[in-house]
Amino acid sequence: MSKIKHKKEIRGGKMEISFLVKIAADEEKAETYLREKGVLKTFTECPYCGNKHFGKVRRGTYKCYKCKREWSPRKGSILERSRISYGKFLLLLKLFELELPALRVSKELKLSYTTVHKFYKKLRERIYKEATKDDMLGGEVEMDESYFGGKRKGKRGRGALNKIPVFGILERGGKVKVEVVKDVKAETLLKETIKKVKRGSLIYTDKYKSYDGLVMYGFRHKRIDHSKRFANGKVYINGIEGFWSYAKERLMKYHGVSPKTFPLYIKELEFRYNNRGKDLFEELVKLLGVDYTG
Repeated sequence: MSKIKHKKEIRGGKMEISFLVKIAADEEKAETYLREKGVLKTFTECPYCGNKHFGKVRRGTYKCYKCKREWSPRKGSILERSRISYGKFLLLLKLFELELPALRVSKELKLSYTTVHKFYKKLRERIYKEATKDDMLGGEVEMDESYFGGKRKGKRGRGALNKIPVFGILERGGKVKVEVVKDVKAETLLKETIKKVKRGSLIYTDKYKSYDGLVMYGFRHKRIDHSKRFANGKVYINGIEGFWSYAKERLMKYHGVSPKTFPLYIKELEFRYNNRGKDLFEELVKLLGVDYTG
């Protein structure tokens, strides 16, 4: 298979959908693209016994001449045990990037809703795995909590019933990290802060009492009193509050997300927010590379 020349088809750092459609229309080109990007593995030995003497047999299946076992070119990838074509998978990935709902994608690509939903779930699980890596934030950091879901009637914000509390940390000029938490007590928020923020960082928060002990744990701390103003020079938390608005606006289109799957959705939005200046399609492809574990 010849390599696909695709550099000139990138416009403004984004993969041109017209170019992707051309690749998707040709199964051989789609397979080549996925292998070049590492989504499909390039086998150099038998994945079962390690023998290097193997070859292709019927329909592109590989066979080891030592242990006699066979395997698909899709083995070890997100496509393993799936019959979706390579071309349709590329289009599904692009439509996921564009935030189209699974039901609409199933109709557009003439796939079952179950198939699309399954791949959307796998993509979100892969994003979640990447987003929960233990990289630390530092420098000037904003922290805040927000609440998602539940009924709109009654108390809202801190102490609201039937809502999911989410703790957010934003490094100014860097990334945001969010975490679903059991509560917003001082012990819970301090534990997450120690895990995610470098000691000595300057942390900005509002006046909420759960942030009282930050200085004792080696952080510098400044507060903004929202009852008086929303910013005082560099003392503000507008950045993390901007993420909350971004996340809630996008979650509205799902018309409700179950508490069980909510962590996947909020981490997906963290990933999208942190990569908003990049080609998100390429970032998704990288996540599905050769170290993929489903």
